[in-house]
Amino acid sequence: MGRKIKNRPDHGGKNQYQELNVLLHQIQDQRLRSGQTLNSIAKLYDKNSLEQKSFPSYKTKLKSLISNSMCETQQEIEIIQKALNKISKMENKAAGQESSSGTTPATAARQTSSQQPRKTMRRGFFMTLLQQKANQLPTWNGPKIETPAALTGTVPADSTYICNPGDDVAALCDDVADDNWILAEVYLYNSNTNKYQVKDIEEDERGENSDKHTLSRRRVIPLPLRKLNPATHGHLLFQSKHKVLALYPQTTCFYPATIHKPPETEHETISHVYDNYYAEGYAPPLPVPQRYVLDFKDKKRK
Repeated sequence: MGRKIKNRPDHGGKNQYQELNVLLHQIQDQRLRSGQTLNSIAKLYDKNSLEQKSFPSYKTKLKSLISNSMCETQQEIEIIQKALNKISKMENKAAGQESSSGTTPATAARQTSSQQPRKTMRRGFFMTLLQQKANQLPTWNGPKIETPAALTGTVPADSTYICNPGDDVAALCDDVADDNWILAEVYLYNSNTNKYQVKDIEEDERGENSDKHTLSRRRVIPLPLRKLNPATHGHLLFQSKHKVLALYPQTTCFYPATIHKPPETEHETISHVYDNYYAEGYAPPLPVPQRYVLDFKDKKRK
């Protein structure tokens, strides 16, 4: 068996930062060019207004400047999208490195102190980490006419998609209290049996020996890797009254719920859902991040 090499220089990561730095400078340069063209349009308009005449040359020049401005704006959008895609790849790579080294939200909570803190404090910090992980999910900012990539908000994974070790998923386990869908971490995927082994993320957080659950692919749902932007792809968000599975706040269990109100802006990164386990009817609306709201799947236990 090969020995794992620690502290090896990540030249690939360094190149990624260099490429991102180049893109950021390109965005700045492009924005300056766009600003100059817009200033030229404004000056030409002001000059024509003072003269109170519209010469043919004015209209021709104005059309040319507007056309240039539209091209420059599109070029700026394309560069920004490249930068956003680069950042997304870097974040996903960093998340993969943390998973491969065993640094999950649960282990991070255990490493914060050399002494065993009180369980309530550890759990509170763990829940905060889960919330931060959801808030830091990158936003898909592609053009409105472009279909977002798989695992962006409500866009499901392809039927052939296989989760990677360390990925967070919703898992349907028989031997968990009430047979709930739980937040779990993929341990491995066996291509011979087409089954996953997953770990209950909360057992890992408590420092217990987390038993591995062997599950078919039907009983594992990958979580979104990106958020949808309501301004450009609001039509793809779960709409009011849509049935979903939602992570109940301050727990690691998913429950059937109904969308009350989808997010309206990019910065409002939550979907309001309400749970229907109350005897008197629906519970009050609760905020849940996009990462933890999944299309409802009443899967049979196979």
